[in-house]
Amino acid sequence: MEDRVKKKSNGNLSVWRAALLTAALAGLAGFGIGSARATVVAPLQLPGHGSVVAGSATATGVYGAGGTGHILVGANDTVINWGNTGGSIGTNQPGGFNIGGSAHLVITGAAGLSLLNVDVSGSPSQIFGLLNTNINTFVANANGITVGPGATIVAPAGIGLIAATVNAAQFAANGTLPISFTAGGPLNVQGDLVAAGGPGHSIILAGSGAVNISPIPNGADHYFKPGTNVTVIGGVGGVVSGGAFTPMDSLGSSTPSASTPTTVTLNLGSSAHPYDLRLSGPNGTVPSVGTMVLANGNIVNDGVLSTSTTYHGIPNALPALQWTGTLTNNGTILAELNSAVTGGRVSFYGNTSALLPYGGLVNNGTIAQNVAGRFVVNLPGTIVNSSGATISNVGGQVALWAGSAALPVLPVSGAVINQGSIASSDGIALVASNPNHVGPNPGGGVFSNGTLQFVDGNAFADGAYLNVRSLTGNAFLGGSISVADPNGLATALLQSGSPGGVFVLAANLTAGSVTFTGGSLTGGATITTNTLALTDFTGNVNHRVGTNALLNGFTVANGSSGNTVILLDMPTTADGAIGPQAVNLAIHGNATIHSGGSSTFVNSLGSTGVLPTEANVGSQLLIQTSGNLTVASSVHGPEDSALSSLALGVHGFVFPGGIVLLSGYSNGVLTNPSAVLTLNTVVDNGYAPTVPGGQGIFFQAPTIVTAAPVITNGNAWVNFSTAPSIVPAIYGVAPATNISPTAYTIVADPSAYHVRPFVP
Repeated sequence: MEDRVKKKSNGNLSVWRAALLTAALAGLAGFGIGSARATVVAPLQLPGHGSVVAGSATATGVYGAGGTGHILVGANDTVINWGNTGGSIGTNQPGGFNIGGSAHLVITGAAGLSLLNVDVSGSPSQIFGLLNTNINTFVANANGITVGPGATIVAPAGIGLIAATVNAAQFAANGTLPISFTAGGPLNVQGDLVAAGGPGHSIILAGSGAVNISPIPNGADHYFKPGTNVTVIGGVGGVVSGGAFTPMDSLGSSTPSASTPTTVTLNLGSSAHPYDLRLSGPNGTVPSVGTMVLANGNIVNDGVLSTSTTYHGIPNALPALQWTGTLTNNGTILAELNSAVTGGRVSFYGNTSALLPYGGLVNNGTIAQNVAGRFVVNLPGTIVNSSGATISNVGGQVALWAGSAALPVLPVSGAVINQGSIASSDGIALVASNPNHVGPNPGGGVFSNGTLQFVDGNAFADGAYLNVRSLTGNAFLGGSISVADPNGLATALLQSGSPGGVFVLAANLTAGSVTFTGGSLTGGATITTNTLALTDFTGNVNHRVGTNALLNGFTVANGSSGNTVILLDMPTTADGAIGPQAVNLAIHGNATIHSGGSSTFVNSLGSTGVLPTEANVGSQLLIQTSGNLTVASSVHGPEDSALSSLALGVHGFVFPGGIVLLSGYSNGVLTNPSAVLTLNTVVDNGYAPTVPGGQGIFFQAPTIVTAAPVITNGNAWVNFSTAPSIVPAIYGVAPATNISPTAYTIVADPSAYHVRPFVP
């Protein structure tokens, strides 16, 4: 639509305007009474009982003869109210703005004029025949508008179909058109609109409750005249000016959005000719060419949508699509849905006091690109990829971020649910967050029981990755993980929310290195890897199937190196440790274990540990390998304090609780009589002079090689299943004298040495 803010002539203008405002507002008093039943429109019916309440318009010729009618508009910003009685245009027709299937209505006027038709009959408007207008024309009816499948609209200067309450007085005064959804109805647009709009002109389609946009395309799938700006408005209040719609529905606004959600359904584009949304302007500005869809509620796509607008070089469907509820894709979207491009906000309020975030996604069809780099779906709401649906980027990576904490928007309430297929070349990220614990997925979890597919035959060498992370809740990774490279992925990052979040691994995973952090890790699947880092997790790592600890190990297998390096980086109190933890690993093959920043004391004084102890002292560690097991020095010293570092000056293997290490065992049964347990560094679990049972240390293997001392608790034992190569020096924790506050040191305790096997 072109801007209609023009100066009027003087003379009797003020008198004329006063009369106009009175007439227009009176006409609107009965307009927008809510949902109404559509009357039967006769084939030759034309709009009836039109009263010109602003500007100038007359019927020419024999209006209605043979179903044809001509209205000549003689002034800019003309307003015609179409009622049930009276008026000066179409008095021989039934009331309201309706065009029968065999009827033709022609509207003409000088270039640059505009016309607003307001149906105040109380019934929906129905356009089944031909509407031909050479001026900028609006049809408004808050009870609803239907453009039937046999209708044709020829409107080269632009057309507006608005099933909402409009401010006709303001339109008459300055050419801008406020749209309010204090009352509004459904909009159903079918028919032929190929001759509507054009370069520099616009199509405005507005309704509430249900808005269906499925016009008939020509052979090239053109639905509107090329170069047209199309705005589809689902229950969002605002103002049309200069052909652009600007949401203006803040709290207390005179143009509020609908009070109940609207669903906008789009059926545009085909696989042969995708519908290009192309929108170059940022959110809230005038697009140069393209289609914008604003829904105070939901959007449903039944067609094939694409866009030439790019974000970081990748076609992006936002901000062309904006919604507050759920986008349901039953068709195809050949573009990113990345809300970060506009800061994660839609440009309207709905019925809240602040701007709303983009909503969630349910994909029942295909969302795809083939680009080098990361293809993103980034939304504050929940992302669902349904069974049979596909999200893919076979040229690069796929990232699904729901409720991402990186988005500068509140509230965010996302989860990621994949029951279909996600395909990439060399990277998949499923990340969810719900920091406010609101909405249908208050945990902000990740659930995948579909297929994750990596098509790169050199995935390992090319750095392929899998990131499955719930920042605030639980995660489940099941289904299948298909990797074209037999060496698997390069890296994997698994995370559940902390505290309390649980990550369940139910699909076998092969990667060069795997990191877990967050809450707890469990599941019956196997991680095959060269390196497993358990970092600052606050829960447990095990797979409980009964009461026998030797049968409750989380399963790990050797990667291509033939040896799995385990980094056990237990959290400190500052890292979020909240209590004792259990770590139980069953390793197929050989392993080397290190501790990271694990500590037993929060503070230190000289060579002593000073109370308090870390929150997770009293934990339990059980590691059994079917092959050899080597205990190596810490990757770095403890984050806080441990007696091995304080008293012996050694960055040993530190664990804040009972330790059981078995080499050559599977499910507690010796299966490898040649297996060796090698202790290459100090093993240190000392944190108190007196501890409950189970806080000692067990070393169990056919052959045990020792090369360093052991530090344990004051009343605990160090147990060997068989005599080691050398009986190591053993130290126990004892109170340090003459030190305040309470502090502990170590004293030699050779009586703690015992030869006996571990019995769970």
